[in-house]
Amino acid sequence: MNILIVDDEPRHLRGMAGMIQSMRPAAKVMTAKDGEAALALVREERPDVVLSDIQMPNLDGLSFLQQLKEEELQSKVVMVSAYNLFEYAQKAIRHGAFDYLLKPIDRDKVEAVLQRLEKEISEEARQRGESADIRSKLKHAESAYRSRMLHQWLIGELQRDQGAELEEWPMLQQVNALLLTDIRMVEAAEVHPPQLMEELPRQLKKLGEKFGQVCVFPLQTMQQGGRLVTALALEPLSGLSTAELAAALKDCSSSWQLHGKVIHGMAIRAGKETIPDLYHRAERALHYAFHEEWHGVVSAEELAAKETKEALYMLDGELLFEALQEASLNKAEEMCREAFRTLAAGGYTDPKLMINYAALTLIKIKSRTSGIIDPHVGSVLTEAASTSIPSCSTSNELLEHLLCCLAAVHQALAERKQGSGDAAVEQCLSWIQTHYNEDLTLEMAAERFHFNPSYFSTLIKSRTGRSFSDHLTESRIREAKALLASGKLKIYEIAERCGYRDTKYFTRIFKRQVGLSPEAYKHTARPLTGGDTP
Repeated sequence: MNILIVDDEPRHLRGMAGMIQSMRPAAKVMTAKDGEAALALVREERPDVVLSDIQMPNLDGLSFLQQLKEEELQSKVVMVSAYNLFEYAQKAIRHGAFDYLLKPIDRDKVEAVLQRLEKEISEEARQRGESADIRSKLKHAESAYRSRMLHQWLIGELQRDQGAELEEWPMLQQVNALLLTDIRMVEAAEVHPPQLMEELPRQLKKLGEKFGQVCVFPLQTMQQGGRLVTALALEPLSGLSTAELAAALKDCSSSWQLHGKVIHGMAIRAGKETIPDLYHRAERALHYAFHEEWHGVVSAEELAAKETKEALYMLDGELLFEALQEASLNKAEEMCREAFRTLAAGGYTDPKLMINYAALTLIKIKSRTSGIIDPHVGSVLTEAASTSIPSCSTSNELLEHLLCCLAAVHQALAERKQGSGDAAVEQCLSWIQTHYNEDLTLEMAAERFHFNPSYFSTLIKSRTGRSFSDHLTESRIREAKALLASGKLKIYEIAERCGYRDTKYFTRIFKRQVGLSPEAYKHTARPLTGGDTP
């Protein structure tokens, strides 16, 4: 595996490179001091993995990530930052980052990320090998060869000298609408894939004939399902609307629900749009059938009219962690359901973003519970974030996986609470949240709850993963952020209300925790749409 390390701080660059080399002696480890140098190396060396800092001169980490995406460079990027800000992680995930690590780098976390990367790279290589073998075999099968040729035609890769082979289907040259249908079989289906692949094309052809000329053909063949393409030459005077076509397709899909999931993406040709353009729009529409709100039929035109450009993610990680510590899981479940219902925006948010946020939620919860619950549960969260969540084919399945993982965390936290001292710790945390504006000290807390200060400090840390001062600072900063967002008070007034008698000290603590000065946060809090950092 070839690995590129990018950091503008020489000490961090040497340290990270040395650690990676010691962990993977056989790997080729390269280094770059900024984003521009890293981009040049990626173009030349094509590394498998890039571990890149976010804050860098010339070309920062997020811009570097965007450039890789635009140039279709396939290196997997893990972003590294000293700031524990959800906004950074959100942007990194949105730009296609594989994972997000915090400085100082934890060796165990790096090892876990490397193992996941190796697993994914190995699987992709295996799939490429299988695909090459399949393509070789399909050349000897006439029907499969025809399917491949039609696919090339749709995506604009058909050679001119091959066009004559499509002359028996002249209607294809008049196509002004495309319908892509994906078939996903269920294990207990009474109807087997070959039967469904024979019957469904007949249904689609009969349905399409009400609108004009129609041709239905399989685009690819799979053991557990396949894809059909319905090419339509719509007749404007047919008297039927595309809304009626969508309604008929929904009925068609529901009739097969006991045997498999049938979903459709449809696109109508606009102006001088090419067939490949039409195909890609229909394919994108099919991608959005992930959302249950579409009931299995997505129109590219309707999608384009309302597609969400800025997703609204309102799940606060710390509040979710607190809900997971309650006796009932109901509050945590409802928080997740509401957050992802809002994020979905009625089915107009890119499904990849839904998957990324679900995986990010699990990563955040794993990080927050590290050292508090059984490490096995943390491994379950990592596996789900990297494998189960990305493989979900519907929004309901995604939420089901997410809630199942949170139930495991809830159970582990409940078992943790059985030990002695938990009640006192919970009471102390509640006391901090209501008295954060006072001059609280660990000694005061220990005396109030009848513990030795040293023992009580260790008890709080072992039960929550954070120190007494961490919890006090967190409560104060949370209140400060709310007051700053309201815009009604001056900085020194907010400092006093949050228990800080020295405004300069408050400013220093706030910037260290949030990454922005109170003044800067005050000006940027209102426009933010992603919610507070988890």
